[in-house]
Amino acid sequence: MKKTFLSGLSTGLYLMVMVSSVGATTLTSTISMDNGYVAYMSTDDAVQGTAFADLNDWYTAHTTTTSLSSGTDYYLHIYGYDQGSIAGFLGEFSLSGNDHEFVNNSLTLLTNTADWIGNNTGWADPMTTLTDLGTNGVGPWGLRSGISSQANWIWVGDAYSKNAAYFSTKISTAAPVPEPSTILLLGGGLLGLGWYGRKRKKV
Repeated sequence: MKKTFLSGLSTGLYLMVMVSSVGATTLTSTISMDNGYVAYMSTDDAVQGTAFADLNDWYTAHTTTTSLSSGTDYYLHIYGYDQGSIAGFLGEFSLSGNDHEFVNNSLTLLTNTADWIGNNTGWADPMTTLTDLGTNGVGPWGLRSGISSQANWIWVGDAYSKNAAYFSTKISTAAPVPEPSTILLLGGGLLGLGWYGRKRKKV
């Protein structure tokens, strides 16, 4: 009897671990910046955060990934800098898992003037509206492969005279939705524990 109880308990604990493991999130970022950028992840919109990607190569798109902790809200910060002529920021971002979402309540976010804020001075300073420079494929940049054609080139203020820009968007925690296989495992485990409880009462 004791051995059966311990077996049921261990099964229940295993299923709890399985459920808690669902929801681990990976952020995938594909960015093209004229001219260069540094991407940071922060838990405070006024604090720069930890750098996880950077590149100075305006004619290509750069893809990186970083992990997010469950139950934590984040701010994705992108610092962009220009080195002459027009400046621009183009990007596509996606989340794996189910415990985080972007400000558009989706697992995918593109650069646009609705879901991003920014300024030309720093993270702790007031944010302002952004400038729309056209969708992916517009001149002088042309089409950036790996980024949706619906993404917009954006900047803060005059893209010819403002050589530094600070962009920010929030990534919030979302209510986790267990995967179907996890629900089946959990249901099976609970039925097993219920059966064991009934059997124990009859003894």
